[in-house]
Amino acid sequence: MRSPRRTIGLLLAALLLPGLVVAPAKAATAFKVLQMNLCNSGVASCYQNGLAVGEAVTMIRNRQPDVVSVNEVCLSDLPSLTAAVGTGAGYRFAFVRNRSTGSDYQCTAGRGAYGSGIIVKEGIAAGGTGVYAAQDGGTEMRAWACARSAVRAFTACTTHLSTTGAVALAQCRELVPATVLSHDPTASPTTRHVVSGDLNLRYSPGSATNAQNCVPSGWFRKGDGDVQHLIARTLAFVSTQTYSMNRTDHPAFVVNYTF
Repeated sequence: MRSPRRTIGLLLAALLLPGLVVAPAKAATAFKVLQMNLCNSGVASCYQNGLAVGEAVTMIRNRQPDVVSVNEVCLSDLPSLTAAVGTGAGYRFAFVRNRSTGSDYQCTAGRGAYGSGIIVKEGIAAGGTGVYAAQDGGTEMRAWACARSAVRAFTACTTHLSTTGAVALAQCRELVPATVLSHDPTASPTTRHVVSGDLNLRYSPGSATNAQNCVPSGWFRKGDGDVQHLIARTLAFVSTQTYSMNRTDHPAFVVNYTF
C-alpha cells in the first residue's frame, strides 16, 4: 500500500510539472457610473437655490463612482463635483447654445454657462463637445460632451436631449454610435464606451420614440424606469440602483459594470 506521504508528494510533483500549472483567473474590475440631473439652471421650477450641488457631492462621496455625468448644471458647479470624484479627476462640459443670442446659454445669478458635464475619476486624455444638428424649436440648442480616459482608454459621454421625442431620438442617434466612436483613436471593436444622460426618452416597446430605438447593434441600454439611461458596449453589466434626491426632481442613477 502506498503511504499517504508518498501520495501527497506525487500529487505536488504533478502540479509543478510544466504545462500542468493553471494560472489563477484574473478578477473582474468593477466599473461604476453615476448619472444625475441636478435641475440647477435657476429657471426651472425644480430649482432649489443651488442646494442640489451639495447633495450631489454627498452622493458622489457615498457611491465612489469611476464616471459621473451631470445634467442641468452650471459650469461653476463642476469644480466641486469633480473634486468629490477624486484628486486626479477631470471633466468636459457640454455648452448649451442659446438660439436667440447665438451665445452660451446661461444659468441665473451669474453662475456661468449652462449644460452637462462628464467627470472621469482617472483623468482625461482627450475629449470634445458639440451641439446637435437636429434641434427642436426651443431656445436651448442641446449639446453633448465626450472624454477619453487617461489610463484605461475608455470613452464616456453625457448629454441632455430635447423634450420633443422625435428630436430627442434623432439627437441620440447622432451621438450613438458615430460621435462616441470618433473619440476612439484605435477604432477598436473592443474599446469600452458608455453614454450617460437624461435622454428625455422612455423605454416604451412599440413606440416610435422608444429609448431602445437608439441602441445600435452590439450596444446595450440600462434605464432608471424614466428618462435617465446609460448606453454602453464592451462592458459586462452587473446591477443598477436608484437613490432618492431631495434637491432635484430626478433620482441619482447608478449602473455597475465590470471590465
